[in-house]
Amino acid sequence: MPFNSRHLHRTTLLGFTITAFLAIAFLFNEKNVQAGLFDQALAGQIALTNISESRSKKYPTPDSNPEAAYKRLDLAEKECTDTFPDLTRDIIEASQRGEFLLNKSDPDYKGFVQGRINDNHVRRSAHGNSLQNCLGILTESVKLYILSTAPDFTPEIIHQRTAILHQIHRAILTSPNPLPDTHFAFVINDNPRNNSWAFSRPNKVSSHNTWLMPLFGFWSWKSHSTGLGTMEEVLDRIRSVEDSTPWEKKSNKVVWRGTPWFNPLGYQHLRQDLLKATKEQPWADVQALNKDAGGNLLSIEDFCKHKYVIYTEGVTYSGRLPYHQACKSVLITAPLTHLTHTAWWMRPITAKTLMASGAQKHTDEANANQTMHSHFKPLLPTVLDWKQANAIYVDPSFTDLGSVISFLEQNPHIAKTISRNQREVLVMRGYLSPGAESCYWRALIRAWAGQAIISDEWGEDVGIRFEEWITREILHGKSERLRGKIELERSARQPCR
Repeated sequence: MPFNSRHLHRTTLLGFTITAFLAIAFLFNEKNVQAGLFDQALAGQIALTNISESRSKKYPTPDSNPEAAYKRLDLAEKECTDTFPDLTRDIIEASQRGEFLLNKSDPDYKGFVQGRINDNHVRRSAHGNSLQNCLGILTESVKLYILSTAPDFTPEIIHQRTAILHQIHRAILTSPNPLPDTHFAFVINDNPRNNSWAFSRPNKVSSHNTWLMPLFGFWSWKSHSTGLGTMEEVLDRIRSVEDSTPWEKKSNKVVWRGTPWFNPLGYQHLRQDLLKATKEQPWADVQALNKDAGGNLLSIEDFCKHKYVIYTEGVTYSGRLPYHQACKSVLITAPLTHLTHTAWWMRPITAKTLMASGAQKHTDEANANQTMHSHFKPLLPTVLDWKQANAIYVDPSFTDLGSVISFLEQNPHIAKTISRNQREVLVMRGYLSPGAESCYWRALIRAWAGQAIISDEWGEDVGIRFEEWITREILHGKSERLRGKIELERSARQPCR
């Protein structure tokens, strides 16, 4: 063979051998990389398992430390249902109505907000190959987006919708598991739109698809006349009152403050009738609210210094209900025409059934329910045994209120039991706690997403991330004051001429 041919043959053979070795080395390295990634993923799973186990041991549980556990915002779905078994009664009832089409609605409707929750899962791997699906690392999670807010300028409306969005955002951020994609709508006025979340809904079967959401006060309540703070802060102040004021030291006078002209449609003279029935009565401290200096305004915790507290609905509901429910006091109210998410935890007994409890313990429940509800069948039932009750229904005219107070004064063991039942459920079992609030929001989102069919008319509208929206909202609320400040700062930065 000529020299050149032999040289070419050897060169070709050597090149092929080197290429083969390189290919084998590459494949071996790739296999090791994949094995390494698998080991990392497996180690990650083991670590997560250990974290989960240590989490269950480290964090307080309702059994080990109930009060601390109720403050946890990261309870998983089963933990929520185990800890707060009656929390989602309204959500369950709403889900049973079935699927519905969620269309876009008029964005200018007063108090109306439309948004979306998006589970933006973006997974990456070290090499961007097929391992991406099985060994990916979660880089993004659920986001809250705002699609529309009504052009409201009333401070109360702005505060309430902002508080609700903060609650939703917190529930999303603290969720131990991703929440489903969905669009949502809520209304904070007394006339919610169909297929929306609201603070209240009628205490009867309705074709209107309204889902109850927690009151804005669970985040905070601040108005011109009220600076309550967060729900936690209010509950702390109420606890101080309860700790320092035993039952025997509480006032025997039934207490109420309020604006006389806010009345529910079902009882159009409710508050005026209350003032009339209690006028100059020695057993009553019932007054129209006077906000002026030296007036009769009571702090919300001071109501708990009374044995008997009256709750009156407004046009639909009153935001005071959960605060009154936190008291170890007897809650007295006309039969509810609207339910809030905490009203579901009421177990009312009618005045007639209560005062006849000795002779007519086994009165038919339907009759007991119809005593005050002859015009509709309520969703919230009454109870027959005062030992189970945590509230009392009186006639909307309040003509029987004096008799009820007299009965309770003569039977203090009954009054103490009803008052204890109320605080036991709402506070001692944690139903007003931050943990219960977050659990409720996540249950609401999951159930809503399971029934809402999102209309195509929403299109590809992404909306504005909540973090950006809230910044704009703050600037918008202070726009006039900030505009002047910004102009001054701009002038100060002008170079000397």
